[in-house]
Amino acid sequence: MSEDHMAKQSVRSAIGAVAATLTLFGLIGDGQTANAQSAYDESAPLADLVPEKYRQRGVLSVGTQPDFEPLNFTPVGEKGIRGYNIDLMEAMADKLGLDVEWNRVPFDQLLIGIESKKYDATIAGMTDRKSRQEQVDFIDYQLAGTVFVVAKGNPKGITGALTGGCGITVAGVRGSDAKRLVDLMAAACIAEGKEPTKLVTFPTTSDTSLALTSGRADAKAYPDMAISVLLRETGDAVDYFPIEFEPKVYLGMTFNKTETELRDAVLAALGAIHEDGTYDKILTKWDVEVIRLEEFGINLAEE
Repeated sequence: MSEDHMAKQSVRSAIGAVAATLTLFGLIGDGQTANAQSAYDESAPLADLVPEKYRQRGVLSVGTQPDFEPLNFTPVGEKGIRGYNIDLMEAMADKLGLDVEWNRVPFDQLLIGIESKKYDATIAGMTDRKSRQEQVDFIDYQLAGTVFVVAKGNPKGITGALTGGCGITVAGVRGSDAKRLVDLMAAACIAEGKEPTKLVTFPTTSDTSLALTSGRADAKAYPDMAISVLLRETGDAVDYFPIEFEPKVYLGMTFNKTETELRDAVLAALGAIHEDGTYDKILTKWDVEVIRLEEFGINLAEE
């Protein structure tokens, strides 16, 4: 890295620190930053792909729900947001010569925030679905499987089959893909004359874990890449097994459907961090190699 580039990085870091301080004291709101124009690094590898209005601002406003380790979370006793999604987005933004302003957003408000252009992008482990593609555009950057998490010993005898959870209550985060899974299960159970599967929703992933361990729910659907974290948090008080009727799905960042230039610039940056090894290094750092996707793309989901 050249001395000139290092100097520019130092300036950008200083500007970001000022912006964070002003935001903390309520002097800057969402989607804004201090002296943002100076933060744009025109010497960045893919800076020429950045649309003009983002060059002027010098920052991307990104929404996430920081409660899901290792994707995006705030560690106990800390104020910042960490996780592999955070590292990936900041690595991509750096390729574009931009800083990232992080916004804490409830999961069920992420798409609304993109549609209303309150945020430029979101990255929070959201499943790409055809129905969601009508609202936003996805850049798919990982492939995730799903497991059922149940109380230790599986006292309800739940299985991963489509009718393996008739009559049980499944905990899910509001706005997540859990509703679609439970609807599929419920319909299959009713067709066999059995009691349908029910869904109970909560604001955060941590709430769903508490519901499971306290007996308020019988199971929860959970991404395979985060099982090690869940076992640590629950003290090995749970068991898990694959959901047999659910194939692996694409998870994606989301963008407003009118912001195609920004979307394409970020896609190019994703390709760049894949090519130079940054993508793999971040997945290894967070022990989530299981999500690795060889070929990225826009709106890859077909269902």
